[in-house]
Amino acid sequence: MVTLWATSPLLSLLLFVFLFRFASIRPFLVAYLVFCFFDPRPYDGVGRRYSFIQKLPIWDHINAYFQPKLVFEEPLDPAEKYVFGSHPHGVISYMSQLIAGPTGMGIESHFPGLVVRGVTMPASFNIPFFRDYALAMGCLSCDRNSIRRILSDRHHNLHQSLLVVVGGAEESMLAHDGSADLVLLKRRGFVREAIRAGCNLVPIYNFNENSIYKLVPNEPGTFAHRFEMAIKEVCGFTILLFHGQNIFFTPYRTQLTSVVGRTIRVNRNYDPTPEEIEHYHSLYVNELTRLYNKYKPRYAPNAADIRFVA
Repeated sequence: MVTLWATSPLLSLLLFVFLFRFASIRPFLVAYLVFCFFDPRPYDGVGRRYSFIQKLPIWDHINAYFQPKLVFEEPLDPAEKYVFGSHPHGVISYMSQLIAGPTGMGIESHFPGLVVRGVTMPASFNIPFFRDYALAMGCLSCDRNSIRRILSDRHHNLHQSLLVVVGGAEESMLAHDGSADLVLLKRRGFVREAIRAGCNLVPIYNFNENSIYKLVPNEPGTFAHRFEMAIKEVCGFTILLFHGQNIFFTPYRTQLTSVVGRTIRVNRNYDPTPEEIEHYHSLYVNELTRLYNKYKPRYAPNAADIRFVA
């Protein structure tokens, strides 16, 4: 079950290609593709979320396999809105999916009334069937307009917070076992949007996220690096070369712990200045560093020191 979940984007695509072979259902699949092309839900700030997702038995299997933990340094206020930054990206952002979605193991389950929406690259909503799973989990597109709709009370009557995996595709290429290399210094868009919406910033570090899978060595000059960079240049995301415990890509069993740091209070400004953005970004980097250094001895004693590589 854990393997099926981990490989769901690829399996969804293969299933669609397999079904397309059957002429009797091909018109329905074509109609489905047309619907997907015009579907506004991934970008409207609301999506198509279903609460029954948290009752699916797959979460029991995942919970038993990884025994994930969610630790809060201080309580969150459901009356406020937050922009959570999740680090590191890892190969497939396991913990970010767990703690942002309606899985019964996330932030919302600890603070009823708090609604947290995760975001992912727009290309995810081009994958047949997988896109519907992502929407059902409450996930939306990470483009700027979508984020602004999520955080804006003018577009809906929901009071929503945002969780974004800040490092993106570039950071996923650094997800080597035991490493803590982050792409953050040049990422300021999430800070800008937090200031515009008046949302407090909160860093999250997911310990052992990078140990779930093993990346193929992808140092500059290697075939893996050239392949991953070529895909990234064309598509904006990349296809990582990695392996699990076996040919079925079963992830390595490891203790996963997400630590939610202290809240950074943000004053709202609809037109933030570069100085404001730099101020809050600096506070965020310092808080994330403190968080990692405090909890690393407890949850990942053999991991490397945190590094901001870009």
